[in-house]
Amino acid sequence: MRRFIAFFVLILLVATSAIALKVTATINPYYMIVRDIVGDRAEVSLLIGPGQNPHVFSPKISDVKRLNEADLVVANGLELEAFLESTLEELSRKGKRVLLAGESVPPSLLSEEEDGHGETDTLEHSHSINPHVWLDPLLLVDHIIPAIVEALTEIDPESGSYYGENAEKISGRLMYFYGEAGMYLERFRGGVVIVAHPSFSYFFDRFGIVLEPVLEGVGDEPSIQELKRLVDFARSGKVIGIFSEYQQSKRPVEILAGEASVGSGSLDPLGISRADIIDHFRWNLEEMKKVFGER
Repeated sequence: MRRFIAFFVLILLVATSAIALKVTATINPYYMIVRDIVGDRAEVSLLIGPGQNPHVFSPKISDVKRLNEADLVVANGLELEAFLESTLEELSRKGKRVLLAGESVPPSLLSEEEDGHGETDTLEHSHSINPHVWLDPLLLVDHIIPAIVEALTEIDPESGSYYGENAEKISGRLMYFYGEAGMYLERFRGGVVIVAHPSFSYFFDRFGIVLEPVLEGVGDEPSIQELKRLVDFARSGKVIGIFSEYQQSKRPVEILAGEASVGSGSLDPLGISRADIIDHFRWNLEEMKKVFGER
């Protein structure tokens, strides 16, 4: 009996040590990627739900506590989680491993987005880096996933090979998706899509499709003059689709879709109810197919 109890305790200790590593990801795409890389060798939690807007997310005390308890925090950076920046900086000062995954992308591959609407000389415009780099499968494969593996290996070197093998599988599936998406989207190269927010800039740019965003900044709304300009533009024959986003106001896009004879749909940059990162990309591609059709 004593031998059985000792063996049972040993099994519990091994099981506990196997999941001793704690990782917190700020947004769902990174949560899905990290979860599939670590398998059962770490406990992964998500800070910002996929139905929330990370641009305006402000952490509660319980959120800060969870971040402090993590061995590794995986955030996007590039000013996506603006209200988390001071917390993440404080964690780094304490010696906590914080990976700003988006900042692993070389600056030469980053694009800018413009804050502000209108065409008057009096309106000031500012430019900032578009932070939505996780929506480009090649940036994930070439830069972001390797950075995640490196960070995990630094704090758990014994599992480095395991993490690397899992990452290669994910990257392989992403490359297969990239080829599949390219075969379909090639026929729309040079076309224009009107989008609620420039989240999918990197994705569409990868396939030669031009974006015209309704909302450039966070929490703003287009003026009547700007909406009129977009309606006229949507009727010009250049626009191949109009998309809202689940985490943004849908009303301006609904107005545009109602005024123009152009197909419309909704895209999801954060992956609500998606099984993994591949399912996330594939779901959005299917939404594009519904809007673009088979021209």
